[in-house]
Amino acid sequence: MTYKDAARPTQERVNDLLKEMTLEEKVAQLTSARTGSMISDVQNFVFSAELTSEKVPHGCGYISRIGGATDLLPAEMARAMNTIQRHFVEKTRLGIPVLFMTEATSGVLSRNHTLFPQNIGAGAMFDEEPVRRMADAMRREMLATGERWALGPVVDVIRDHRYGRYEESFGEDAYLVSQYGTAYVQGLQSDDLTQGIIATLKHFVAQGISDGGRNCGPVHVTDRELLDEYAVPFEAAIRDAGALSVMAAYHEIDQVPVHASAYVLRDLLQERLGFKGLTVSDGNGIQLIQSFQEYCETQEEAVKLALEAGIECELDFMFEKYLQGLVEKGDVALELVDSAVRKVLDLKFRLGLFDNPYVDEAATESSVCTPDMVELSKEMALRTMTLLKNEDDLLPLDPSVKKVAVIGPLAHVKEFGYSDYSYPAHIEDMYYHSEGLTEEEVLARTLFFKKKDTRYEDLYHQDMPTVYEALKSALPNAEVVYEAGIKDTTDYNGEADFYRIEEAVSAAKDADVIIAVCGDTSGMGRENDSGESTDRVEICLSHEQKKLLRALKETGRPVVLVLCNARPLELLEESRSMNAILEAWKPGMRGADAIAETLTGAYNPGGKLSVTLPKALGQLPVHYSQLATGHKQFWRGKYLEMDLAPLYPFGYGLSYTTFEAENVSFEQTESGIRVKADVVNMGERAGDQVVQVYVRKKYASVLQPERELKGYKRISIPSGGRVTLAFEISFDSIGYHDRDLKLVLENVQLDVMLGFSSQDIQAEKSFRLAFEGGKREIGRRVFGNKVWVK
Repeated sequence: MTYKDAARPTQERVNDLLKEMTLEEKVAQLTSARTGSMISDVQNFVFSAELTSEKVPHGCGYISRIGGATDLLPAEMARAMNTIQRHFVEKTRLGIPVLFMTEATSGVLSRNHTLFPQNIGAGAMFDEEPVRRMADAMRREMLATGERWALGPVVDVIRDHRYGRYEESFGEDAYLVSQYGTAYVQGLQSDDLTQGIIATLKHFVAQGISDGGRNCGPVHVTDRELLDEYAVPFEAAIRDAGALSVMAAYHEIDQVPVHASAYVLRDLLQERLGFKGLTVSDGNGIQLIQSFQEYCETQEEAVKLALEAGIECELDFMFEKYLQGLVEKGDVALELVDSAVRKVLDLKFRLGLFDNPYVDEAATESSVCTPDMVELSKEMALRTMTLLKNEDDLLPLDPSVKKVAVIGPLAHVKEFGYSDYSYPAHIEDMYYHSEGLTEEEVLARTLFFKKKDTRYEDLYHQDMPTVYEALKSALPNAEVVYEAGIKDTTDYNGEADFYRIEEAVSAAKDADVIIAVCGDTSGMGRENDSGESTDRVEICLSHEQKKLLRALKETGRPVVLVLCNARPLELLEESRSMNAILEAWKPGMRGADAIAETLTGAYNPGGKLSVTLPKALGQLPVHYSQLATGHKQFWRGKYLEMDLAPLYPFGYGLSYTTFEAENVSFEQTESGIRVKADVVNMGERAGDQVVQVYVRKKYASVLQPERELKGYKRISIPSGGRVTLAFEISFDSIGYHDRDLKLVLENVQLDVMLGFSSQDIQAEKSFRLAFEGGKREIGRRVFGNKVWVK
């Protein structure tokens, strides 16, 4: 058979295989198989060829979460996937291998894999190169176990702080998210797809600006906003990195569910953005067309709508249930099914699965969570550290400090570093729902498969220190004491013994400094403050934590607030009362070391906010790149209660040293604007600065953002040192869609600014652009501008 000949061209092999396939086999390639349909012993994860042949007779496209819904260790994962793969390759009619899929947002969603900082923290690095290396590390881990399809990266531009999944985004800015998303895809897919992982861009499109900040809530957005903001990171990762898969978003746009919108999935994604890869549904997204959005009467109709709109592979079981019947009745064209199957098969051939379907089990352990991967996690955690306040230079801590009180609900628990799509935070709800169920019930519901003696706490990284433990190690000559003060970030159950504030105050009252570790816990359901569907009507620290912080402040001792939060917070009270604030986000498995090194001065923080922090919830939306009118109030100029300015602007972050920009120059060239500057470290410590370039376009045919990031570079400068930078801001990077939705740059006034945040502008210059015919037509947007460091 031609399709089994590795020497033949991929398309020839795809065509040959497709001709051999029955309708049942084609439909099977567009869906999954439940893990519970293939095993006969939950505790020992025993594969049953007999069950699989009975329940999955025609093969399947992919199998999800062999590691992400089990307690299997990496070598056990590899063994299980080889066993399953061997069945489909050797025991089915056509021998089509399966894809193994998993989540990959801030690390691979499997036990004992490397845990990196959550995306919202990684955004604060203002450096996408470590993210490229992180994705490459995940690629190596997935190759080692046999997983070849990653549900990541998230390239949503999110602007509502109430939205529970904000943490999964790299921030509020389309340019910044584009750089990160492109690097992420390049790291996962690599230059050689036979050694690569399918990257899946999530979630197309405009997720995170929904009514009420609610997951799956309606989204109101114009075509121009889609094209110039929310779709830009997707287009960048498609055109510049060749992203192979895109996941549709749950919500509706213009009153049509995205999963049923041919405009969004075909006209916009495929025609406008040039995507030729595989479009997949989100989990149960096809069902929700009928059950949640009530867009159609039956689930069968939802399947027809989804396939015709452009959904080509399901993270659902609706295609499995209804698609064959729809084709046989003539309600769905077979050509649509064939087109989708071609894409699935093409990926399997290009990945090399037909020719090399198995992995080397003996090499697995040495390829997962390796020392270099752990070191990268720590490097990223250090670079995410963002200093928001440092009154009277309280930080770094005085080396002669005698007593330090470490207080707070996240001070001595591993949850401080875990985000919603990290293992085990993500599987907590599944784990406990599986407790007490019979083996038959667990198999039927495919929840969490574990050995009898596995405890939930065993699923955390065992060598991961807490913040308290890391500070004790970093301060060997000081007395470091600990009290939680409160049992959890929030009193979910009204527990009588929830508060231990008196004990915390007693421990802290004679301390030289108090380190209060607060924030939120993240996960999927259960008692978490952040994560998928954990949307909030308040965006501040919990009232329980505020009560604790007020009591600590009343001791009269200086208080350093360390924030280990996933969602961006409103911190007005804390910005007034705390002596110092360090934003650490969810920093991953070496985050405690990064926090300790930053507090003690072994590391000088250089992170910058990738999200604007408001003074109050009522200021939302508060992102910096609004239209000019978004930063004004007519005619009073302020809210009744406060002004319009944010608490901390986009791009903001302090250092233990100071920087100045000198010799700044702006020059117009044939293709754009060249910006040059010297950046000088004026202080006594080496440190990092993020140099940022913004543009403002005035008098266009359609209103433009008051300012937009179009270039950045993080640089390390020794004490007294000087670094020269040059930015090339291409005209094709600052275009926009005019009244006719044509991508252009018109004869506008262009203001170009260089600074250290969106508000801390060091120098700027205005240009009057003049193009022949009044505009420059842009055939292909430039997504990343060049920068040189001398």
